[in-house]
Amino acid sequence: MTFLRALVMLLRLGGFRRLVVARVTSQGSDGVFQVALASHVLFNPEQNADPAAIASAFAVVLLPYSFLGPFVGTLLDRWPRRHVLVVGQLVRAAVMAAVAVLVVLGAAGAGFFLVVLLVFSVNRFVLAGFSAGLPHVISREHLVSGNAVAPTCGSVAYFLGGFVGGITGAVSTDAVVVAVAAVGVLGAAWAAARLPFLGPDRTGRELRAAEVLGEVGRGLVEAARELPQRARLLLALVFVSRLPFGFVLLQTLLLFRGPFADPDQGAGNVLGFGLAAAAAAAGFGLAAFITPWLAPRWQPVPFAARTLAVSAAATLALAPWLDPWTISAVNFVVGFAAQAVKISIDSLLQAHVPDLLLGRTFALHDMMYNSGLVAAAALAAWTLPRSGAVTWPVIGVAVLFAALAAGLPAAWRRAARADHRPLG
Repeated sequence: MTFLRALVMLLRLGGFRRLVVARVTSQGSDGVFQVALASHVLFNPEQNADPAAIASAFAVVLLPYSFLGPFVGTLLDRWPRRHVLVVGQLVRAAVMAAVAVLVVLGAAGAGFFLVVLLVFSVNRFVLAGFSAGLPHVISREHLVSGNAVAPTCGSVAYFLGGFVGGITGAVSTDAVVVAVAAVGVLGAAWAAARLPFLGPDRTGRELRAAEVLGEVGRGLVEAARELPQRARLLLALVFVSRLPFGFVLLQTLLLFRGPFADPDQGAGNVLGFGLAAAAAAAGFGLAAFITPWLAPRWQPVPFAARTLAVSAAATLALAPWLDPWTISAVNFVVGFAAQAVKISIDSLLQAHVPDLLLGRTFALHDMMYNSGLVAAAALAAWTLPRSGAVTWPVIGVAVLFAALAAGLPAAWRRAARADHRPLG
């Protein structure tokens, strides 16, 4: 089934349609917000951050809130997910308003990043809720298509939001862009309020806030004991598959701040970096078109392995050159591989993890996802020059893709045998 056919078919389902509207509104607002953040911090001539400082910013924004994952999962498996999504969006809108005030004041230190941290923390909570709720609006046989359509629509909305944020920033200020994002998040809260039941499938009283800490510990023990081996393998794959994306992202940022920028462009070539990001988005889109068609025919694991093998060959072919067009092509290939693997992982997790563990599983998914990005940024800051002008990282990406392609099928078979369940 092609992406467009899957999109048309799934949008006929009222619950899925509302879920997509809520996700698109939310992620579109994320795109607007992150344009303002990049303009204020990464491409601000007054900041002039080096690779280590940029990696530190990644860590401040991504790594600490990954520790919220167990809390997020516990709540998503015990509180009504629709209610959590509505409250989460309202909290995000309020904190974004605080960020706008800090931008007006010119803040960019630790206090500023702590407030930004809260925005991103709640956002991961929201995205995990969307993923955990998906099986409640579509049938199991349509999970692969759903995991292609819903996140891809969200990704397209994110990049369109980035475009809107860029246009708004060109005629106003970063603070105004943040305010526009906050208004969009209020719209996302309204859309979330219209969602159908998203689980969890359980009975009994709701958890009080004072009980959360104890439930987290018990929930982690339960997940460690009951999570299937295949799910553990998939969570490890989430981490490893994010390394190429994070490394290439930071190298691309350095290149467009340095050798790919004209001398009169201040802190860097924002437009060039935006085009490279658009190339990554196009890779996401291609993966979303291909995956619903090929993954059911080949099965998700063989499809992911073959995708990684093709991506390894493509990145190796691009490795000898280093210019804006080539690095954009590398972003396209890495984006394609990342999205194809992610769709496969999400579908397999939803198929092989019990619903009562699903919220915690996707919270752990987000932890591994962001930890992979932070690890890649830290590795890039340690190994890359300030200019980012080296070609060996692309070769390294090709080698990693090839190793994953070769090892994944055998690792999946071993995990399936350990689960004593039929291959999925």
